[in-house]
Amino acid sequence: MTVRNFVVFEGIDGTGTTTQLRILEKKFADKAGSLPLPAIFTCEPTSGEIGKLIRKCLRGEIAYTPDTLARLFAADRGEHIYGTNGILEHCNQGLAVFSDRYLFSSLAYQGETSDPALPETLNRDFPLPEYLFFFDIDPEISMKRVEDRSSSLEIFEKRDFQKKVRDRYCRIIDEAERNERGMRVIRIDATESIESIAEKIWGIVGNLPKI
Repeated sequence: MTVRNFVVFEGIDGTGTTTQLRILEKKFADKAGSLPLPAIFTCEPTSGEIGKLIRKCLRGEIAYTPDTLARLFAADRGEHIYGTNGILEHCNQGLAVFSDRYLFSSLAYQGETSDPALPETLNRDFPLPEYLFFFDIDPEISMKRVEDRSSSLEIFEKRDFQKKVRDRYCRIIDEAERNERGMRVIRIDATESIESIAEKIWGIVGNLPKI
């Protein structure tokens, strides 16, 4: 199942997905003016209780097995999609929803730390977005960005690991392009300027939501 007006940004750490989501939110706000914003901007892990637990693990404050973390991500995603004020609820109300990360992150990251069959099983029944933007970049460049912005790195923010995740992401995106006909995949060269990437994204989704 593909959810109309649902858009996902994906990529390894440091590709600029969060920056672009913020720029996009401002563009929508400027376009709406005094009218209600026609779009919701969100992320995973979420700000809910499960998401907070995941973020503690990512910061290295608590430790879970890779399988437990994969299950936590899936549980957080279930609430994100199906819960009160969740993605499906907003889309059914005629709003566009933009999410920084979704199930493809679990397939890439938890697929590298766990048996890939586990995240595939946990995430196979979640609906797909209408648009998937994949931000691609050399992990050496992205990790330099991460290191420049913060002296405290998360558990997955390591060059060797990011290289493996990037390779896995590419395989996942290639497969999605071949098999998921209801989902449009847009590849973004994350080395381009922030402004040019923002304009490309706006040119594709600036007319959302489509009723």
